[in-house]
Amino acid sequence: MQPLVRRALVVSVALLAGALAYALGLALRPPPELAGTELDRPPRVVDLDLVAADGSDVRLADYAKRGTLLVFFGFTRCPDVCALTMAQLARVYDHLGAPDDLTVAMITVDPEYDTPEVLGPYVAAFHPDFVALSGTNSQIATAASTFFIGYAGIGSSNFVHTDVVAVVDRAGTLRFVYGQEALRRLPADLADIRRRPGF
Repeated sequence: MQPLVRRALVVSVALLAGALAYALGLALRPPPELAGTELDRPPRVVDLDLVAADGSDVRLADYAKRGTLLVFFGFTRCPDVCALTMAQLARVYDHLGAPDDLTVAMITVDPEYDTPEVLGPYVAAFHPDFVALSGTNSQIATAASTFFIGYAGIGSSNFVHTDVVAVVDRAGTLRFVYGQEALRRLPADLADIRRRPGF
């Protein structure tokens, strides 16, 4: 075998081995760490009776069975974090191409003011596909407790509340929670999360 041919063969084999090693390294590396918090013992959260924007009675399970469900608890008279969070969720939803198997829902913590007629247009202003959910005081308290959300009224028009976004799988299990700092990573994380079984 001529030296030039031998050298070309050795270089080709070395390049092939390097490409294979690189591909194997990519396949075997652990998935990137998610910014959200994964729950160790995730609870089922969708057996909740609520009221939709059109005034009809619904169950949260009606939305979860479509695919991944993002849930945020807030209120329409919120001066800051609620609108900012809903705007961020609209960007996430559009970034992912407004998929049919991803539902974004806001549940009010102020049902006495946030009737379906008030809450529906508020939520739709962020994205027409988003879901607005209200209910009785009892229904909202049960929903908030199920999602580990704390809230309390301050005066007649303001509330303090846990301002996280919950990620629920198709089976209705609360799998991840994203705080405000982690929300900026949600678009990239959702691409990974939605490839996992159950989403």
